[in-house]
Amino acid sequence: MRNRNILYVALVSTTLVWGGVVVAIKEALLYLSPAELALMRYGPAALVFGALLCLFQRQATRELLRSEWRRLAVMGLCGVFVNPLAINTGESLIPASTASLIIFFNPLFVFVLSALFLHERVTWRRLLGLGLAFVGAFVVVRFGAGYSIGLRYLRGVLVTVCGTLAWAVYTVLGRPVAERYPPLAVTGVATMLGTIPLLLIARPALVGKLAAMPWQGWAGLAYLALLGTVVGFTIWSAALSQMEATNVGAFFYLVPLWGVALSWLLLGDPITPATVLGTAIVLSGLVLVNHQPRGAARPRAALPVAEDSPTRAGRVRRQS
Repeated sequence: MRNRNILYVALVSTTLVWGGVVVAIKEALLYLSPAELALMRYGPAALVFGALLCLFQRQATRELLRSEWRRLAVMGLCGVFVNPLAINTGESLIPASTASLIIFFNPLFVFVLSALFLHERVTWRRLLGLGLAFVGAFVVVRFGAGYSIGLRYLRGVLVTVCGTLAWAVYTVLGRPVAERYPPLAVTGVATMLGTIPLLLIARPALVGKLAAMPWQGWAGLAYLALLGTVVGFTIWSAALSQMEATNVGAFFYLVPLWGVALSWLLLGDPITPATVLGTAIVLSGLVLVNHQPRGAARPRAALPVAEDSPTRAGRVRRQS
C-alpha cells in the first residue's frame, strides 16, 4: 500500500509537470523560434535517452533498429518533429491555457484512429463522449479566449490541433511495438530518430540566440528537456508497469487543469466562465469515452497522453 501511495504521488506530480510544459513553452518562445525550441528540448532529451539505452537497453535497442526502424522513424517524425513544431507555433498565437485544453484532445484522436486502424470496439457511450468532448472544445475555443476571435487566433487553434493529431498517430503506431519491447527503448529510439530532422532545420543564428538568452530561458529549456520529457516519460512508464493502464490513464485528466491554473497564475491568461464550462463538458465526454463498465473485459488499447508523454499498452517484454 505504501509503494502504491508513493506511485500515486509520483503520477500526480508528473501531471503537474506536464501542465507546466505549456507555460515553459510560452516563456521559451520569447527567445527562440518554434523550430529552435523543439531542437533545444528534444536534442538534450535524445542525448539523455541515448545514454540510458547504452546503459540499460542495448540488446532491445539493436533489435528495434533492425526490425522496427521504419515504424519508429515515422513515430519520431510525428511525435518529435511535427508535434512540437505545431504546438510551439500554436502557442505563439494563442494563450497557453487554451493550448493546454486543445492538447487534451489526444485521447479523442487516439480513440478514432484506434477504431479505424486497430479495430477497437466502438460503443454508443464512447460516441456520446466524443460528441460531448468536441462540444466542450468548441465552447473553449469560441467563447473561452477572453478576447475577440480573429484569424490569428483561429490559425493558432488549427495548428495546435494538428500537433495533437500528430501525437495521436505516434501513439497508435507505437502500440504494437510497445507490446513487444521495453517502453524505455521504444521511446528513446523514436526520440533520437525524430531529433534528426530537427538538426537538419537548425540555423547558425541559434548559437547567438542561446548566448544572449537569460537564465529564465535556460531554466525553461531544462524544465522541458529533463522534467517534461525524460523524467515525466520515465515515471509514466514505471507506473504502467505496476498498475492497470486504465487506472494510470485516468491521471492524465489532471494535465489540462494544471495547465489552465498555471497559465492563469504565472502568465495571467484569463479563466472565463466559458473556459470553466467547456472544461467540465470535455471532462464529462472523456470520462464516457474511457469508462469501463464493472465486470467488462478491458481491451488492450493504447492510452493517449499530452504532447509530451509515452503511451504503453498490453504487456511489455523486458530486455536488458
